[in-house]
Amino acid sequence: MINKRSYIVLVFLCFLLPESFSQNDNDIIKFSGSASISDNFYSASGIDPRQPGNMLTGILRANLTLFNQIELPFEFYYTTQQTRFQQPFNQFGISPRITDWLTLHGGYFSTRFSDLTFGDLRILGGGLELTPGNFRLKAIYGRTRQAIEPNKVSYMPEVYEQNAYGVSLGYGNESKSFFNINVFHAIDDSTSVKSDSLLVAPNENLVGSVDFGIQMGKVVSVRGEVGVSAFSCDIRAEKIDEISMSPYLFTPNISTKVDAAAKLHLNIKPSKYWSVSLSSRWIGPGFTSLGYALMPNDLMEFTLAPNVRLLKNKLNIRTKAGIRYNNLQGQKMSTTSRFTGFIAANYQVNKTFGIDVNYNKNQIQSSHKLDTLRLSNVYNSVSVSPRVNFNGLGGINTLILTYSYQDVSDKNVYTSVVSENNTNSVYLIHSLSYVSSLSLATSVLYNSTKLPDLTSRIFHISETVSRRFFNNSLNASASIGANFVKITDSSSQLVFRVNASYSLKKFGNVSFNISNNSYNGTGAITKNYSELYGSIQYNINF
Repeated sequence: MINKRSYIVLVFLCFLLPESFSQNDNDIIKFSGSASISDNFYSASGIDPRQPGNMLTGILRANLTLFNQIELPFEFYYTTQQTRFQQPFNQFGISPRITDWLTLHGGYFSTRFSDLTFGDLRILGGGLELTPGNFRLKAIYGRTRQAIEPNKVSYMPEVYEQNAYGVSLGYGNESKSFFNINVFHAIDDSTSVKSDSLLVAPNENLVGSVDFGIQMGKVVSVRGEVGVSAFSCDIRAEKIDEISMSPYLFTPNISTKVDAAAKLHLNIKPSKYWSVSLSSRWIGPGFTSLGYALMPNDLMEFTLAPNVRLLKNKLNIRTKAGIRYNNLQGQKMSTTSRFTGFIAANYQVNKTFGIDVNYNKNQIQSSHKLDTLRLSNVYNSVSVSPRVNFNGLGGINTLILTYSYQDVSDKNVYTSVVSENNTNSVYLIHSLSYVSSLSLATSVLYNSTKLPDLTSRIFHISETVSRRFFNNSLNASASIGANFVKITDSSSQLVFRVNASYSLKKFGNVSFNISNNSYNGTGAITKNYSELYGSIQYNINF
């Protein structure tokens, strides 16, 4: 009997026959795509294993073209280690493209509406995209999340099955001037979880927006979006009968919040030597879109980003500064402000010498009246990195030296004990390349971090050797590195890695890698352990 592992290998081999599909322009049927199958193994001694001992993974992307007009793309994902978070890893989807203006979706697929409505979820269902000329229509329907029962052992709460639909209608060239209307709706299925739990309530969300773009000649462009959302944090709450809406659209109840959001971006580029962009964003504290898994709200921010090129493009200076506020409606005990900014300069003096300089600052402050709850910390980072290219030692040399300094200051009387620190690090990289394809790379790192109660020091050194063989068909490399760490106790780590990849030309390529990580701790708490990783992978484009 064929087991699951053998079955998936046979499925992939059925698609790995590129010679059986003709590629002539006059063919009625054309077939193209890519496939990969990998087998990973892992073992550990001295510690509990941090991942499965063996896992088979396969990814197939295929595209079938009929009459040079209809495209049928397929996607298939498979792993022997099933994951039930959000959506399963074992997935299959098809998105046929019919002519240049119609695309259909079936199974698992991804698409995007706008920044405020829908964009980062993978759907199990169906959809279509119409793009005749400057007209656009997108419509989707399906499941965005599967149900998971609560885990009483790990205290993980339940997850409800979530179903969604959305429509986006627009006109114009999205690289110049355009106008879109977007609607997205998602609702949890309260009956999808069998366990009786009060930890999580089922939600419903309706969000709509208008996003637009205006191109003013060749110098100025404007992009923006305005949106409104309605969000019920518990669909089981008492309904509001005074507001009549279709249950397919939204059902208001006493847990419903309605809020708005807006964003605007202005870009000015009068010359190839300088440009400036200004951005602003306002998202109300009650604005929610379940079309984005981690969308922040309750914020107002402004950003300014000028760029300039000088000295005949040898000097490139990029800068950015922004400030963000929360507590927009005064619902919190204090308001927090955050300033972020950076300046990066790249100066290529000549073909031999160049230098990079970077400075970053991140500052957070709150207006809380109590000192113990007030936030006030500043993060500063600066790095200087000169680089030199020269001929010597029989080959071409590249030498890069980087010095960086980081400082975190915290004025809170409690959190400063663990958060204040300053770090100095020096990183040196030397690479040497020969005509024979042999290359050597040496890296040395020293890092010193000072905390209020202790100081940690890390020293790292590694060497990598690589070369190509058999008319560049085989590419192999090996590296060895050592880390020495001193905090309260001393410890060391030895890492060894071998990689190889062999090209089978039109029949794809095979790659192999294996690495060993050995840790030696001398303290009473730290353990001695070792880990072995490895994988073999086959890839083909057809």
